[in-house]
Amino acid sequence: MRIRWWLLLFLLLVIAGAWLGAMMQLDPGYILLAWRETTVEMSLWVGLVLILIAFVSLYLVLRVLFSVQAPWQFLLRWSAEGKLRRMQRQTRHGLLALANGQYGRAVEKLAGLVANTSQPLVVIPALAEAEARLGQFDQAQARLQQLLTSMPEAAALVGLTQARIFIQQGDAEAALQPLQQITAKDKRHGQANEMLLELLQGLHRWTDVIALLQAIDSAKQMPAEVLAQQQQKAYSQAFAHLKPGSDGVEQLLQLWRKAPSAVQQSSGCRLALVQAMGQAEGKPAQSTAEFIESSLQQQWDDALVLEYAHLPMTNVEQALRQAETWQLQARQSAALQLTLGRLCRRLELWGKARDYLRASIQLQASKEAHAELARLEQQLGQLDVALEHYRLASVF
Repeated sequence: MRIRWWLLLFLLLVIAGAWLGAMMQLDPGYILLAWRETTVEMSLWVGLVLILIAFVSLYLVLRVLFSVQAPWQFLLRWSAEGKLRRMQRQTRHGLLALANGQYGRAVEKLAGLVANTSQPLVVIPALAEAEARLGQFDQAQARLQQLLTSMPEAAALVGLTQARIFIQQGDAEAALQPLQQITAKDKRHGQANEMLLELLQGLHRWTDVIALLQAIDSAKQMPAEVLAQQQQKAYSQAFAHLKPGSDGVEQLLQLWRKAPSAVQQSSGCRLALVQAMGQAEGKPAQSTAEFIESSLQQQWDDALVLEYAHLPMTNVEQALRQAETWQLQARQSAALQLTLGRLCRRLELWGKARDYLRASIQLQASKEAHAELARLEQQLGQLDVALEHYRLASVF
């Protein structure tokens, strides 16, 4: 097939040559070139050949000139690539030194790159962190501020590095500011949220932790199980550390109503709320008792039942009647039997108290039940029995 094409091309060239030869004999034409007193006259075909020769000659000259300049361009390119490779190698060594805790070597490697680096967002934050590790905090912060001035779009990166430096200084409060500036612009900034969460927990600012966890939940930045654990911890601590005013119980209840389901279904969180309500309410703890009663109707909780017996109440008889109705709901609850025994002791119903406490121990022996029964028996003069229950209580 290729031979046929070559033959066809050769045939076309022969035909074209024959046609040109015939045209040259038929009418050679002429070209007249005049410059002042000089004139040059030639046939048209000779002029076309000369133009073709001139074009080919110019093309060859240009090729030669470019081939002469090419080695210099190659040398310049090779030199630039070599410099880039050296800077990349130096950057790599500096970053590895920082990661390995060789902060002096990291500063030595990275400081020489600052002026000419093509990667300031990598080099300068790493250099600032290494300087901070060496105690050069002011120099590190000044370097980061210069980076922020020259590249405002690097605000998040600079803020994260500044926060790490403040943490290195032991100033957690100062570390909050750059992180909060980042989250003010982008509530879904995962790394800033993660650092903020750890700082706020360390500072025991639990209401702020709760608000941050809501943002983290909205952004789906934490697995559901981990988020639930964090929320339960935050709300439990918030209940325990909340400094309520005159309407302290209502403040606690408002916080509870806004809590996610993972918190409201947590026994530990309910217990923390009840204990905080009891402390805020004082005597009598009527609202706290009503909350426990309402909660137990919805979901049984042994921890709340045990707390119920310790509440300061004006009408203990009514509380006992209420607790006795729960036997229909949780007859096999050792905690309920212990609570009934304690309420009976408060009412000096010694026989019923003994029966309930023995029932609690029979269902599930516990240190609290044995100790409660030991105190009751001691009060009734049964010292040998009391000593035995004290001994059994010490086993737990």
